[in-house]
Amino acid sequence: MDPVTAARAFVEELFPGALYAFVGGSVLTESRTSTSDLDIVVVLDGLATPYRESLRWREWPVELFAHSETSLAAYIDGDFDRRRPTLARICAEGAVLADRTGGRASDLQSTLAERLAAGPSGLSADQAERFRYSLSDLLDDLSGATDPGERAFIGWEVVQATARTALGVGRAWQGSGKWLLRELRAHDARLADELLAARDDPARLSAVASDVLERAGGRLWEGYRAQGDPFHRPLRHVRSGELSGETAQSSGMRRLAAISGATTGSARLWMGQTHVAPATRSSDHHHGASETAIYVVSGTPSFAFLEDGAETRIEAGPGDYVFVPPYVPHREENPDPSREAVVVIARSTQEAIVVNLPDLRPR
Repeated sequence: MDPVTAARAFVEELFPGALYAFVGGSVLTESRTSTSDLDIVVVLDGLATPYRESLRWREWPVELFAHSETSLAAYIDGDFDRRRPTLARICAEGAVLADRTGGRASDLQSTLAERLAAGPSGLSADQAERFRYSLSDLLDDLSGATDPGERAFIGWEVVQATARTALGVGRAWQGSGKWLLRELRAHDARLADELLAARDDPARLSAVASDVLERAGGRLWEGYRAQGDPFHRPLRHVRSGELSGETAQSSGMRRLAAISGATTGSARLWMGQTHVAPATRSSDHHHGASETAIYVVSGTPSFAFLEDGAETRIEAGPGDYVFVPPYVPHREENPDPSREAVVVIARSTQEAIVVNLPDLRPR
């Protein structure tokens, strides 16, 4: 049975209700070996917690990635941020096994293929200097090593650091293990061959790595300084009349940002007010990867969410606190027919992330 047929049978047997699914990785390429896995991504409606599982199905080893649409998007974005688009490659370069959504799997493939082709953003000056410093330091260690074992271990670190430096300055994707070599071959096949040929020859390896360093701006060790003073920055005062409405909104609510990247330069924290009008409710929504803490200032707001599949409601009053975990669909309501509810919100991301939903089911 060929890999795509096997993967499709796996999904039909174990996940017949999947929204869509992909198979990808080495098993579909010329790099396939006798131990290659079926790398399968399955997207399920209502999956509360994504998971990865290694298993054997019939004669096939399977690496299973189970996601909701929301978690898949979040994990893919995280991979892109780290410059290691593992899930994106499985989906974009693999085969569609099922699609019960009328084409969302193909649309996702196209979107991800465009992001992969565009490559990562360029390195910042600090990132580029860090690459140069790390490789320069390793080369000094390699030239001074007298223990054969240490020299072998340092040499392999030089091979990897050289590859990562070349990929970084070349605005190419990174990888780990075999994928580091594959990304380097796709970016610079000649360099990949040179590194492999030189890996057991310290002098030759040093020459190859030094050439990459010259392309990156040259050796950097003496004078390198990773600078930053997080202890002597000014405090910021945001007055009550200076709150900003330039933040994500949900229907039935009015959000005002107090502490954010735009208002104070905050890097990881968002804080502000939310006003819920009398006898109204927000749309169902979640806040992505943000953790959210809510303090009730006035009014009697309630917070609806699903627990064990049933809608549950927290009734809150002034002085109460409510915590909303990441990606949890919920809804704020103000049942009072005459009084506005006002809450203070703090989030773990500098901007308010609001993903509006048609209902409270996880996606």
